[in-house]
Amino acid sequence: MLHYSINPKYKEIEKHFSTIQKWFPEEGSTIYKIRNEIKVIELEGHRLCVKAFAPANPINRIVYAWLRKSKAKRSFLNAFKLQKLGIDTPEPLAWLEFRNRFGFLTHSYYISLYQEHAFTLAGVFGQKMAAKEEILRDFAHFAWEQLHLKGVKHLDLGQGNVLVRPHTEKWHFSLVDINRMKFNQKGLRHRGYSNLRRLNASPIEMAMLASYYAEARQSNPLWGIIQLGWYKLRFQKLRNLRKSITRPLKNMAFAS
Repeated sequence: MLHYSINPKYKEIEKHFSTIQKWFPEEGSTIYKIRNEIKVIELEGHRLCVKAFAPANPINRIVYAWLRKSKAKRSFLNAFKLQKLGIDTPEPLAWLEFRNRFGFLTHSYYISLYQEHAFTLAGVFGQKMAAKEEILRDFAHFAWEQLHLKGVKHLDLGQGNVLVRPHTEKWHFSLVDINRMKFNQKGLRHRGYSNLRRLNASPIEMAMLASYYAEARQSNPLWGIIQLGWYKLRFQKLRNLRKSITRPLKNMAFAS
């Protein structure tokens, strides 16, 4: 059974929802595919970005049935929250869910307009480019002024989830992969560095970012570098620990 919600400005695409499981695999071009798949598709005169979420595991099927909104629905709702706060994200069009007769989620999709951009932050870190310092400075100010001062925490703030394009005076940033967000996080004014820990950059680049973030906060740059370094190190250790625990379990599951 199909469930969905649509942005009323784009009602013309609604008639295609019931057959999305047929046309999604056949249409457009894939720009990302690991667990989830993201495709750019032309539909009704719009250039769309359609994200198909990987089928949920048995436990999450129960969770999404009664306890929590699906990733597709959260992406749609979070996009409107970001827009209301003046934070850029691709225009949300719709979320779609297919559920079986027991109410369990089987497939889900999030549809937005495709947003033109020059590159993501992944195209900045580890690359030789004349504008690197300028981009890092502008992103640090964006993170503080547009996100953390407003109490917004992007829980998957990695370099691939920030679209970058040149603007008039500053570089412009737009957030994607927004199903995991927190709002009204007042503590970010004091713990904002922790939200930057997922960025995968060289020690020098992370130090530059921390210094510019401290500049935006009007605080001590050296203390900022120490804080971000500590959060980054702790995050890496916890991730390695989690992998050391979950990898044997996954191997056992595949072996069986």
